[in-house]
Amino acid sequence: MGEAFADMLPYTIGLIVSPFPVVAVIALLISANGRAKALLFEATWLIMSWAVLLVLILLVGAADAAGHAKPTWLGWLALIIGVLLLLTVFAGIRRATRRRRSEEPRVPRWIAAMDTMTKPRIIGVAAMLIVANPVNLASLAGGAISAGRHPLPLGQRLVLAAVFVVIGSLGVLAPYVTALAGDGEQRLQRMRGWLIRHNGALTLLLILVFALLFIARGLRGLFG
Repeated sequence: MGEAFADMLPYTIGLIVSPFPVVAVIALLISANGRAKALLFEATWLIMSWAVLLVLILLVGAADAAGHAKPTWLGWLALIIGVLLLLTVFAGIRRATRRRRSEEPRVPRWIAAMDTMTKPRIIGVAAMLIVANPVNLASLAGGAISAGRHPLPLGQRLVLAAVFVVIGSLGVLAPYVTALAGDGEQRLQRMRGWLIRHNGALTLLLILVFALLFIARGLRGLFG
């Protein structure tokens, strides 16, 4: 299990530094009854991330058990994901070059509306940020492919998925800890502004890193 976790560990980076979930938690914390809302978001984030990762691990394991050659099958999957992520980076760069340098980054509407969201909508946003955000989904997919290389019993896979998600969620949990400090709200406001201002560049950098990781893993699986 230790070797499997070592293979999975690099993919926690995407979850840790993914900006949008952190901004969402900050927006909730500075709203009315913010701590309760942020806890609901974070609980949903942890449970959904664990469930999605576990499903992906089981799917990879089931495909291997069905008779697929593990190195070839996983190699092609990793390579395809890497190429798709690389295309996403190129598309993002093209959009960024079209944007005027003096243009201020726009705050997404869903972030601006976080302080008035109901509990079901908060749960929905947390779930969508897991499955619809390419950085977060790539992190979970990378962790699943890494774990799928190792034949492990279900109990150990449950533990691996839980540890992976807890480590990957440190970035999402950090604003809550910051809110407990004396000048926590001021720090949260500064963090929110910085993340929104640099979200585009940070996201593209993360996607590029993951694209290279997936391509390298795919090539290693196919030709290694």
